[in-house]
Amino acid sequence: MMRRLLNRLATPILLLPAAIVLALMVVIPLAVLIWFSFAPDGAGAPLSLDSYSRMVQSPLYARLAVKTLWTAGLAALITAAIAWCPAWALSRLPGRTRNLILLAVVIPYLTSYLLLIYSIFVVLGPGSPIMALLRLVGLAAPGASILYSQPATIVMLVYENLPLMIFVLFSGMQRIDGNLLAAAGSLGAGRFRRMRHIVFPMAAPALVSALVMVFVPMGGAFVESQILGGPHGLLLGNIIADQMTRADDPSFGSALSILLLLGMLVITGLVSAIRPLAQWVKGYAHA
Repeated sequence: MMRRLLNRLATPILLLPAAIVLALMVVIPLAVLIWFSFAPDGAGAPLSLDSYSRMVQSPLYARLAVKTLWTAGLAALITAAIAWCPAWALSRLPGRTRNLILLAVVIPYLTSYLLLIYSIFVVLGPGSPIMALLRLVGLAAPGASILYSQPATIVMLVYENLPLMIFVLFSGMQRIDGNLLAAAGSLGAGRFRRMRHIVFPMAAPALVSALVMVFVPMGGAFVESQILGGPHGLLLGNIIADQMTRADDPSFGSALSILLLLGMLVITGLVSAIRPLAQWVKGYAHA
């Protein structure tokens, strides 16, 4: 009897620490955020929709939300396009060489966050080799720079999330059986056809997961656009940070946060809805 009771309680007991962490880190902060968005005059004041009414009356915030989601989505797609080939190459390397390269890939995560941003600041400056190359081929005017613009923010978002994208894609690609590729090659399939008909379908679920995992932090980024974006690279996260700090208006900042959160949930839900299709495509490739 006691053993049966312990067996029934084993799963809830094991899940309890994770549930506590989830409540402290997600549920309670989100509840406080929602509460503050309805309390424009402080925690003890009557609840109202003033913050949401103010947000709806100005089209600026809706445009910034769309711009933020568009920037995050574009940066996520660019990151996936850049990470695809390195992840595939890593999945085919022998163990020791692969581990050394994976260690090199993770180095940005061991570097100061602000140092990464200012390194991109130097790389994209007027005197950088990249700008010199662009001037050489006629794509940039003398003294030109892409700093303080939306492209600079996208470059930074791609750079800091590229290792995560590579790792997630690598984890999906390394499970692809090399015998399938060899069999396809023996039947006359070239590299492009093998990539299209075998690798891409089987790695599609990992690609969907990677896109979601990098899109979420990209959508909430604000330091990158604050330093690199300038006035033309302003995102909704910058407005939220200003409302929480300089403007001392946590209620309106919370309402804007809810707007951004809802937008990200919609996009993430749409991308996650593709996951069953990706799983079906993977199963079709196996068949």
